[in-house]
Amino acid sequence: MTEDLDFSLDQPKQRKSLVGGLGVILLLAILAVGGVNLWLLSSKGGGKTTTDTILSADQLKELAGRLAARNFHDAAAQTWREYLETASLSSEEKAKVLYRMGDLLLKAEKPREAAAYFYRSEMVKKIPELENKINVKIKECFEKAGEFAAMRYEIMERTQYQPTEDTAEKVVASIGPEKITAIQLDTLLEEQVDAQLGQLAAIMSPQQLKTQKETMMAQLSNPQTRMQLVQSIVAQEALYREALARKLDEDIKVAKRMRQINRQFWAQQLLEKETAGKIHISESDMQTYYQANKAKYIIPAQAQISHIQLASEQDARKAKERLDNGEDFAKLADELSLDETTKGTGGEIATDIVPGGNIPGIGRPEQLEEKIFAAGPDMVLAEPVKGEKGWHIIKVRIAISQQQQSFEQVKDQIYKTLYSQKLQDFQQKLIEELMDKYDIVIHQSAIMNEAPGQIEKEENKEEEKEK
Repeated sequence: MTEDLDFSLDQPKQRKSLVGGLGVILLLAILAVGGVNLWLLSSKGGGKTTTDTILSADQLKELAGRLAARNFHDAAAQTWREYLETASLSSEEKAKVLYRMGDLLLKAEKPREAAAYFYRSEMVKKIPELENKINVKIKECFEKAGEFAAMRYEIMERTQYQPTEDTAEKVVASIGPEKITAIQLDTLLEEQVDAQLGQLAAIMSPQQLKTQKETMMAQLSNPQTRMQLVQSIVAQEALYREALARKLDEDIKVAKRMRQINRQFWAQQLLEKETAGKIHISESDMQTYYQANKAKYIIPAQAQISHIQLASEQDARKAKERLDNGEDFAKLADELSLDETTKGTGGEIATDIVPGGNIPGIGRPEQLEEKIFAAGPDMVLAEPVKGEKGWHIIKVRIAISQQQQSFEQVKDQIYKTLYSQKLQDFQQKLIEELMDKYDIVIHQSAIMNEAPGQIEKEENKEEEKEK
């Protein structure tokens, strides 16, 4: 008995995601490169392409660009190699392609191979516009490879630094043969200031950011501050080099932590890039918000007092007579007051007094609050006051009535509030769009540990939505 056997698999449910699309692109890219390689292996030219290859030089150039744009750096470098073998190029064109291959391999985390192509580029033809770039890239190759001893000699060969009398060119630190000049230090410090201020963009207006930058840069001109910063920079560099020399970047735990940091960093970079220049707060917006929220910008009444605490009303009246006769309040308070907490302070109570609050050492005698706020500065109340602990003679130091802050006074606060609100709304919308784009679903019932039956209902609802 013969039966047809069905070896097919159930087709997975379609999901709203770009994964499938990217997978097709990746597959096509790999097949394209793989097809070229198979042709090279099977050709009779011993691995050398001819004009009969599947892809022309122009097509190889286009493919290399596509692969690079999709971050397939290694594959892009291999395709440029095929392009070199196929195309008829001048020495300058070859040098530029070799530089590009080195750059791609460096991005593919292959520093040793990358360095070889940077050297090749120089040997084919030295191009002035690439000279400095190659110096920087080769230094990066040695750093990533952890070859700091070799880098030292490489830099010595490539640079013949001669300091000048120009202050900007003065060397402020040396790391082996590398020199950090005053102008380089200033540039580095300014970049750090900009990075710090970038985190405050959501709570500061452009003018505030500008003013803050000027203040911070002025502080960095202090010689002692600059010395501390230089020490911090070279210490970090020494630790970084030693970490690479010990191959900490190859440690599994370190690599895992770096992936987490990279996720957070790139997520934050995307948010900043997407919101940059898209949130605008006008004067009219702030005025409208101010008029609708005036109550938020009221300074409550507040006062500060001094007091002399006495055992009885009679003692209090005697003390008041001495004050009326010209004796100093502070001296009398230190001499007579029974309040040990104010001894030696002239009877002062430092705590601000606000309406409805308790007055330290006195309590809340009836109408006392009203009398305090009605009195002028440095005025002694006419009558002694009975408090929780005896009788008090009270001198008003400061008394400020409730005040409505003007728009100009709270303008910066309002800007921060509105910017923060718009930023949060913008980011939330972006995140929702991306969650939909990548078909991300949060199963709240599972997280909240609900009953299995309830979880099943939730999942059924999700399936119905997809249908």
